[in-house]
Amino acid sequence: MQSNEVQELQQIPQFIPGPPQLPTLVKGQKVKSGPYTITVTDAMVARRERENLELYKAWIHEQRRRNMLPEENADEYIGDFKQVMVRRNFVRKVFCLVMLQLVLTMCVVAVFMFIVEAQKFMILHWYLWIIAFIVFTITYCAVSCSMHIRRTSPYNYICLFFLTLAISYLTAVISVFYDIEVILITLGMTAMVIIIIIFVATFTKFDMTMRRGLLMVFTWVVIISMVVALIIMLFTYVHVLRLFISIIVTLLLSMYLYFDVQTIMGGRRIELSPDEVVFAATQIYVDIILLYQYILMFMGFFHDT
Repeated sequence: MQSNEVQELQQIPQFIPGPPQLPTLVKGQKVKSGPYTITVTDAMVARRERENLELYKAWIHEQRRRNMLPEENADEYIGDFKQVMVRRNFVRKVFCLVMLQLVLTMCVVAVFMFIVEAQKFMILHWYLWIIAFIVFTITYCAVSCSMHIRRTSPYNYICLFFLTLAISYLTAVISVFYDIEVILITLGMTAMVIIIIIFVATFTKFDMTMRRGLLMVFTWVVIISMVVALIIMLFTYVHVLRLFISIIVTLLLSMYLYFDVQTIMGGRRIELSPDEVVFAATQIYVDIILLYQYILMFMGFFHDT
């Protein structure tokens, strides 16, 4: 700092607080970002120091002009999962909810697969899948976007129930077009993929939460590829495009499941808060159901051929 700046600062009344500063970050510290908890890295510490330096320079400039200081920022961040038992109880609750959701889904699918009257009902009331899709979209957005809804009982569990019921009906609508042998093979393959992903995400050092950019890039690649494939299929039916779509979307959903499992298990850069039980269960459940649907599309390709 130059001597003239020091002289100017010495003229500031002593009762005026210092320049505004963002909370200091320490490597390994956990800060909250929405429903997640982010572990601070060296790059984040360096970026925070640069931000505070810019704030200090702006304060110097403002002091020269008006000789008054803004109020000091006193925000504090509190990390979660400080105790092992808190995380274990959180993980136990999440996977118990997911298991109940999957059992309900299997029951709904079984009803429409094995009961002829239920299949007739589905055909006669074909518009119900549109209603189910709307209900799923509304409840999923409510759980994902509203902290009050997903954390307040019983609204969070009501939303979770209707979301599960809606996506179970949509899964049944898709499943009735395939033979029971294909369904059973798909269930086995889905279970194997889920077990492998959970095991790898839990016990390996590869942290997907540190590579959100990679996940976002692959997501956009899949979206653009699906749009192009759908445009092509509007003009000419290419049978192999079903295989292509099922493969790339299955890979994408596997990456998202890997990411969501790591945010639940903790010990990574991004962690879910222990209050986000319903949000975590929703993310894992939707990943699993969509993974099942696209593996079913993959198996249906070989069955049709």
